[in-house]
Amino acid sequence: MNERAHTLMLSASCSPPQQTWPKKGLAAVILLASAALLLQGCATLSEDECLAADWWIIGHKDGSEGEPFALLAEHHEACAEHGIKPDRTAYAEGRQSGLQTYCSRFNGYRVGRNNSRYRGVCTGPLKESFLAGFRRGKEVREMEMAVWAIKQDRRKLRKKIRKLEEKLEAQRARFESDESSPDDREDAWARIGEFEYELEKLDLEYEESGTRQADVLLRLEEATGRARNDGYSDDGGYLQTYRDLKDLGDAFD
Repeated sequence: MNERAHTLMLSASCSPPQQTWPKKGLAAVILLASAALLLQGCATLSEDECLAADWWIIGHKDGSEGEPFALLAEHHEACAEHGIKPDRTAYAEGRQSGLQTYCSRFNGYRVGRNNSRYRGVCTGPLKESFLAGFRRGKEVREMEMAVWAIKQDRRKLRKKIRKLEEKLEAQRARFESDESSPDDREDAWARIGEFEYELEKLDLEYEESGTRQADVLLRLEEATGRARNDGYSDDGGYLQTYRDLKDLGDAFD
């Protein structure tokens, strides 16, 4: 394996090892504090990566991930203690090559669709191409989030309705019970009226949320249709979302 290929395989991840976290106690506090310190002091490149560095490759990787040029300063700091100085020219050339991939309209769609952060690294014609895809991906993402928000609202409403129906049935049973006193029946009757009124309002709210849901689902279908028409493929099932939800029908609630 040549040096450049080896460099590509090196990981720059700062993620701490997986832990089985205790739910409480001093051990949890110590582990969390240790993890925080580890992340604060994490270098962008390890000693081995600095020693084997191909700065064109590192720049290309950073560019293809949409990282700003300022990341080179962090690489410089990480490698300085190992006596390694970054090749700024090679890094810049590699990063510019990586940006050619990152700033495509298809990647722009992916970044917007995944709600990933865009750091404003694309310039010139590449910027317009990237942003066209980014806006389209954002549109689909936002509509999907709106669908799920309504789904959660309707689920909460159904839960409230079920609980209220249970309370209503309990008061009706109390009113009809031979063991209830006149005062009990009078109180139960008052509560029945109160619960029926609240239930009527919740039923209306649920019905209106169904109308909103149908509207948002239609807008999601239109957004995914525009994405498909623009050539964005159904990668990872993203554009399958609408069809899945539509097929669920009443079970969507």
